[in-house]
Amino acid sequence: MNLVARSIDAPRFASLADFGGNNWNLDAVQAPDVWARGFTGQGVTVAVIDSGVDITHPDLRDNIWINLDEIAGDGVDNDVNGYIDDINGWNFGIGQNNANVSPGTNNSGQEHGTHVAGTIAARNNGSGNTGVAPDAKIMALRLGDVADGWFVNGGSLPEAIRYAVDNGARVINLSLGSADSPQLQSALAYAASRNVVTVSASGNEGLLSPGAPARYATQYGLSVGAVNRERSVARFSNRAGGSPRLRHVVAPGVQIYSTLPGNSYGFLSGTSMATPHVAGTVALMLSANPTLTHNQVRQILTDTAVG
Repeated sequence: MNLVARSIDAPRFASLADFGGNNWNLDAVQAPDVWARGFTGQGVTVAVIDSGVDITHPDLRDNIWINLDEIAGDGVDNDVNGYIDDINGWNFGIGQNNANVSPGTNNSGQEHGTHVAGTIAARNNGSGNTGVAPDAKIMALRLGDVADGWFVNGGSLPEAIRYAVDNGARVINLSLGSADSPQLQSALAYAASRNVVTVSASGNEGLLSPGAPARYATQYGLSVGAVNRERSVARFSNRAGGSPRLRHVVAPGVQIYSTLPGNSYGFLSGTSMATPHVAGTVALMLSANPTLTHNQVRQILTDTAVG
């Protein structure tokens, strides 16, 4: 992977034989080439702001972020961060506002966050799927409950972004859409100011430019579109638009195999599925060179991206 090599001023990494099959997505982002050099996302926490994560899934449970400054179940805000018993993250859902980060319903849309998390950091254990950064940690931030692809009690995305930054995430995966607001822009600016990289789905409407929050990649983080096995941009994927300032890349997002709640696996498609490939790639870059700034990550990715 040339961009991770560039992160450490090394020659281009050697290309290994493709895995193929359900792992075509890992081949496409050249993740195994980076693992062979010893960079697997170790030491990097990726926040997944989504529908919740099945933190007991066998391919995820060893890679779930743990807040070591909090004591589980004692009803006390031990680390004085404003959230009680936030051991693995927080549920920002309206009317919830609690530490339950697992998918809250059996609606098919609730599986979204678990699938995203697996693409980023499912363990390389010979079963199921393997994430792009299989030794990164996942901070699970749930925005509430989902029905028919929409949050029915969606909590504050800006608050969730700020939580991720303040509690040690280096990368934030935003496989979602949001309304524009000054609060959202402020939160994205805050993340960038702390060298936290936000990675946002461009959207699935087949439009010429991305929706929010990806449209803010003119200044903050990255916008991600989806490609298929043939590396053609998916019909549903929003494009980059006309702004030369937009930091937009593409990644595998069609029929991606990853973790699902209940110790299972399955295929999903969308720019939501492309985004975690880029978040995982950023985790690989930061595990290779933790000193990279927000702007350096954006520059390297968009200068060396293929496809």
